[in-house]
Amino acid sequence: MQTLHDVQTWRGLKVVDADGDKIGTIEHIYLDRHTGEPAWATVKTGLFGRKVSFVPIHDAEQTGDGEIRVHVQKEQVKDAPKIEADGEELSPEAERRLYEHYGRSDYDEWQGEDRTTDLDLPAESGATPAVVGVRLRRYIVITGEPGDNRP
Repeated sequence: MQTLHDVQTWRGLKVVDADGDKIGTIEHIYLDRHTGEPAWATVKTGLFGRKVSFVPIHDAEQTGDGEIRVHVQKEQVKDAPKIEADGEELSPEAERRLYEHYGRSDYDEWQGEDRTTDLDLPAESGATPAVVGVRLRRYIVITGEPGDNRP
């Protein structure tokens, strides 16, 4: 399992499937509020990188070639539910569809402590102290010069 420290440099890296086939490049990392650990990434896919797909990264690993190898197949990512990730949170229904598509049985109607609040992450706009149901939180990595606020 990757830590928050491990995935901080993954934005823009190539993602390959278990067979080494290119899936796309990482755009954003999503943390699991229940565990506080990196759980999903949005990956730019398609011919011109215009499509974005959610890919589970809980068991991903960085290879010696600087690629991120995930343990799902390219076709499974291609067939994943298309979910808009415009905001920082997904709806509970969208999360459930993702977990079901990838055969993940660890999704539930989570209610409880948000373990990402103690990680000294940038504040979320409109965040409320009690989080019910929405389990994933986008983790924004700021790169560039000081004052450059590109997400």
